[in-house]
Amino acid sequence: DEVVADGSRTITSNGLPVDEVTGTFPIAADDPAFSYDRNPNSIAATEIAKTLPVAPGAGAAPTCVGQGTIGVRKNGVALYAPVDERNRDAVAYETQDQCDGHPQQASTYHYHDIPSCIRDAATGASTVVGFAYDGYPIVVERDAAGDLPTNADLDECHGRTSPIELDGEVRTIYHYSATHEFPYAIGCFHGTAA
Repeated sequence: DEVVADGSRTITSNGLPVDEVTGTFPIAADDPAFSYDRNPNSIAATEIAKTLPVAPGAGAAPTCVGQGTIGVRKNGVALYAPVDERNRDAVAYETQDQCDGHPQQASTYHYHDIPSCIRDAATGASTVVGFAYDGYPIVVERDAAGDLPTNADLDECHGRTSPIELDGEVRTIYHYSATHEFPYAIGCFHGTAA
């Protein structure tokens, strides 16, 4: 659920994706993925309740995202840092389901990138697909040819200021952009994390 009131955006969820199917976890011993990633964790509802500023401000300097939850998708799923506990590219080293998600030790289902099922469904010029924990939107942007930006198009935090559709109107605002390249969505926080 997302409620915008009094300068705040409050997002609440049970942590499970809306209108998406998750994979089967733990990974079974007879699943070919088991030889690459023996994720023993199960998926369970995990409360997400976050209040973010509707008009976030830039921080004095970018800050590290750390590990763990760094944002939330509009489908209710947590966005984790793009690295795993060994500081490796989590998308490259961990087994994800058909929508690029998986559970961690506390059974929290999460993504490390903009999942293909969300990215591919966002066909407009700019679609807000979630919010970083500093309040800035996470956007799937496409140029006239339908291509996503590349890292070369974005700043060190994986964002830029350009017109996007947000809360029913086109606004020129800083936002994080989805790419096919690491760090996929957020490289550092542009604003102050809530």
